[in-house]
Amino acid sequence: MVRIHHFILSLKRRDYNAQYYDHLCHDFLLLKDLIEVCSCFDYDRKMNFYPQFKNMAFQLDPERAHECSLKILERFPGIFHLFPYRKREAYKYSLNRSGLNWPFPVGLAAGLDKDARAISFFENIGMGSIEVGTVTLLPQEGNPRPRMWRYPQETSLRNSMGFPNQGSQIILERIKKSKHQINLGVNIGKNKQTSKEQTSKEYAKLYSLFAPYADYLTINISSPNTPGLRDFQQGDLLKEILQEVQKERERFRTPLLLKIAPDLDETQVKQLIKTSQDFQLNGVIATNTTRISEYGEGGISGSLLYNKARDIRNLCLNETKDNPDFSIVGVGGFENFEQILDFWKNGGAFVQVYTAFIYQGPQLLVDIEKKIDSLLLKSRCSSLEELLSNKKLLQKL
Repeated sequence: MVRIHHFILSLKRRDYNAQYYDHLCHDFLLLKDLIEVCSCFDYDRKMNFYPQFKNMAFQLDPERAHECSLKILERFPGIFHLFPYRKREAYKYSLNRSGLNWPFPVGLAAGLDKDARAISFFENIGMGSIEVGTVTLLPQEGNPRPRMWRYPQETSLRNSMGFPNQGSQIILERIKKSKHQINLGVNIGKNKQTSKEQTSKEYAKLYSLFAPYADYLTINISSPNTPGLRDFQQGDLLKEILQEVQKERERFRTPLLLKIAPDLDETQVKQLIKTSQDFQLNGVIATNTTRISEYGEGGISGSLLYNKARDIRNLCLNETKDNPDFSIVGVGGFENFEQILDFWKNGGAFVQVYTAFIYQGPQLLVDIEKKIDSLLLKSRCSSLEELLSNKKLLQKL
């Protein structure tokens, strides 16, 4: 209890010490005691523990904080009780289109839970879906560290991770053992050392491994952190991948999406959309991170990405407006409900978050839910699906 007392006092003082909290992340017994202490105080989930959690985490190196957080969430998924959540009426917020069925319109983007370690936690805080990965066929370490940086003033992040993950077999077994009910996506990518000639077969193998256990899969050929990966967004290289994966799609009907970069010109985007529709993909995820040279190597996410990603999303939405079976999943810079509403007014539906979740925590989902409630009340619609289907009414809001 002495350690607990020191921990609680430090929260009040905000006297954070990086070495102390680095040790804390390994001290799972202490965390267990902390959860029990909170339960003794009849902790109210209307309160928000995340600011304290964030203040601790931001004293550590970004990647170290990420790793510690996932260890905690994996070992103690019940910690979700420390964060805000509102019990929902499923029909009110759910979206069902293009083979995707989410109980809430906002899900977790790939990259945060690469190895599928915290599915239970993210489900319990109310995410509409969870996209794990990027998963590669074989385990890989990724690029040298440091490879993650924060920009708090711009509410943005930069990473040059290079797909570090435990590999398809370990992650697949973890998903099999998971008791999740939430919509689960798996983001798949090539190993760094895989040749161009073998890349298409590798994506097909990954699709066949995860298709029986995922609700959808995403082909990632748009990360800026794997040399040559973005080349596969163009012409015949993309077609080769989709042709090979299509052979497996004849056995499995698991929805398939393609994640694209924000650093494409209009002609390239239109060609990607056409190719995706030609191969009857279920949609495109727009967008991945962007390169901004003055910030250094790697991909930028968060508010610095938003305008560029929004332009690409709107172009994709315009190109697919006559195809109701093809979804544009929006990701990249979303940090408030007004931006999501703008996406909906332009024809979008599903949204993913990553960086905004790092900065705002689970309260982000609660705030979005409250804004949806207000919108439905104002529009006199009984569900979000009904509202998004009424384009004229939506434009007036």
